Amino acid sequence: MSARFTVLASGSSGNSAFLAHRGFGLLVDCGIGPRSLSDRLLAAGAKWSDVSAVVLTHTHGDHWNRLTFARMLRERVALVLHEDHASHLAVASDEFPALAKAGLVRTFRARDPIAFAPGLTAWPVRVPHDSEPTFAFRFDGRDESGTRGWSLGYASDLGRPTDELTRAFRDTDVLAIEFNHDVDLQRRSHRSADLIARVLGDHGHLSNRQAGEFVGQLNRERAVPLRAVFQLHLSRECNTQELARVAGTEATRGSSFKPKLVTARQDMPSEPFTIETRSWKGAASTALDAAVPFQPALPGLV
Repeated sequence: MSARFTVLASGSSGNSAFLAHRGFGLLVDCGIGPRSLSDRLLAAGAKWSDVSAVVLTHTHGDHWNRLTFARMLRERVALVLHEDHASHLAVASDEFPALAKAGLVRTFRARDPIAFAPGLTAWPVRVPHDSEPTFAFRFDGRDESGTRGWSLGYASDLGRPTDELTRAFRDTDVLAIEFNHDVDLQRRSHRSADLIARVLGDHGHLSNRQAGEFVGQLNRERAVPLRAVFQLHLSRECNTQELARVAGTEATRGSSFKPKLVTARQDMPSEPFTIETRSWKGAASTALDAAVPFQPALPGLV
């Protein structure tokens, strides 16, 4: 059975993506308000009742929303996050303690698999960013037979790719990765010197060039076709869709694998993308076999 992936919003004003697999709906971050989220889900062919859980990448304010936390409580949607995220949100959000009291909060540890539902597993990968800790995720899905599956690599905020991230994203079917800024536009911007240094640093954001080189490296080393690349978190001030797309196109020039290139936007969702299953073997299959049960009695995770 194939999966469906949609970027609902991406940028400094709010981030969220929706992944649906075998009846389980997962939001990656929930950084926009509940009304906007409802509208974006509808455009993706879904609604709140299709959302089973939210997994959080980090706690910067464009990746979670207090009113959406309140809606999650009403809808009995689980929140999955690192224990350090939970400590931060217990202070930063008045709505988070209510989620926890209702039994809707579940924590994960770096490098430990999260088995959301039968056939759907996530692997958290810690990445360098100035919100500690920040995670990318590799999502793996299998059909009922266990012989076919798919994989998605998702990294919305990071200062630089790491060896661990490269290993995790190798041979994924779809990549969703930050193409935040053009370096020249960043340096010529009216931002403060401190902010420019922060964005360009190893714990800031990925530039078009860095992201393109990373995608190109992964594409050259592949054993299976890369189906699509989603460009995330474009800066409104220091990037353009055209510059990001040029970098994304150059990344796969000369390769036999020509993935679909999708430049995600802040103001509207991407078109839903179907991730078709393929024959399932190798590291990804081993990863799924090692997955531990993910508290199936938790409301919203059945």
